[in-house]
Amino acid sequence: MKQAFFHILMICLFLPMLWVIFVSLNSFGYPLMEQYADKSIKFLIALPYFLLVAAALYASGWIAERLAVYLVRNFGKPEERDCQPDDMAWPSKVLDSVLSEKNRPVFTQKVEAWLKDNIVAKIVVGVIIGFVLAI
Repeated sequence: MKQAFFHILMICLFLPMLWVIFVSLNSFGYPLMEQYADKSIKFLIALPYFLLVAAALYASGWIAERLAVYLVRNFGKPEERDCQPDDMAWPSKVLDSVLSEKNRPVFTQKVEAWLKDNIVAKIVVGVIIGFVLAI
């Protein structure tokens, strides 16, 4: 139950933060990058946005962990109600390793089927691989 709460809260918290960061990047970052032709200046403009995304991901995980513990403690199964926020060690307590290993083959089959059927996913994966190889 903690794992489901954690994943739902992670998505609900991280996606709005990511949206705000990308709106800021479109409004301020890209116009500023277009003014300069030097790649090092473009990197220095883009670096804070990458750091903001990393910080938003970390903060979303931390907040989702705390909220998941609170929700499970108040509304969860009786055997899970005794957990405390400080007792939780992310991800070993939040993410159930046995359940994750049990669902891994199902997840990989679904991802492989999705990648085979979805042309946009192939393009995105190709762009990411091409970007990594270009660096």
